[in-house]
Amino acid sequence: MNALSSIKPVSWVKGALYGLLLGGVYYSTLTYLVHQWSRDDFTHCYLIPAIVVYLIWEKRQELTEAISTPSWTGFLSLGLGLAFFWLGELGGEYFTLYLSLWLVLVGLCWLHVGWQKLKIMAFPLVMALAMFPLPGFLYGKISVQLKLVSSQLGVALMQTYGMSAYREGNVIDLGFTQLQVVDACSGLRYLIPLIVLGVLLAYMFKAAFWKRAVVVMSTVPLSIITNSIRIALTGILYEMAGPKVAEGFFHGFSGWFIFMFSLAVLLGEMKVLGFQFKTDGRRQTADGRDEEQQAQGRRAGGS
Repeated sequence: MNALSSIKPVSWVKGALYGLLLGGVYYSTLTYLVHQWSRDDFTHCYLIPAIVVYLIWEKRQELTEAISTPSWTGFLSLGLGLAFFWLGELGGEYFTLYLSLWLVLVGLCWLHVGWQKLKIMAFPLVMALAMFPLPGFLYGKISVQLKLVSSQLGVALMQTYGMSAYREGNVIDLGFTQLQVVDACSGLRYLIPLIVLGVLLAYMFKAAFWKRAVVVMSTVPLSIITNSIRIALTGILYEMAGPKVAEGFFHGFSGWFIFMFSLAVLLGEMKVLGFQFKTDGRRQTADGRDEEQQAQGRRAGGS
């Protein structure tokens, strides 16, 4: 509460005025954004604002101690955001409007609190970009490629199991039936949340940069492989249990299970790389003891 009490009343008034102004200017953009979140592919976006607020709240001590030095340089980001708004309105492209909103918010923060505090909030602000769905043309292109790759790997797994399976595009012929890998099964709705989760885990991972990079980059092949396993299991179980395994509850449950399995693999990967979480400003190593405890143990052993 000390962090909140240190904020001057005039700052709350400015924040409220900016909020009303941005809400009015970007009303249609925000309305469409929330509508996009209701799609199955983007439901994870509902969590991003809460995550961003938490990450900023976690930095409250650093923000309180840092000195606010308002800077006119913030007009660079603000001006670029307004330019994006103009382009988005002319082109009717919502992703450009999303970027415009983000740049304007960054510019306002830069103007009023300065570069030092902006650097402290850098990761939460970058994480806020995850709440914006990809442009339609890019999303469609990635989805098509993922469908083809997942289908190919899924067929290879079924053939390894001993099934007679052949692929033509995104259609898998099992002889007794055909399975079509549609957009919902492309794996993209699991890939994006898994990347976001990987970034958050890497942020908490107290290790060398290359280890954090490995965690984030491994989310892409991990998502593709696990989705291919899901497709292969669907084909294998289809022969045993019939079409109900490719639709309804089982289809949704299998997607949830695969995502949780991917999370377990990421955590195991971090454990192997040397698991260290940020804990109250102290570093915690793989055996669960923080460095202070280990140092005390070494001193006791030396005496």
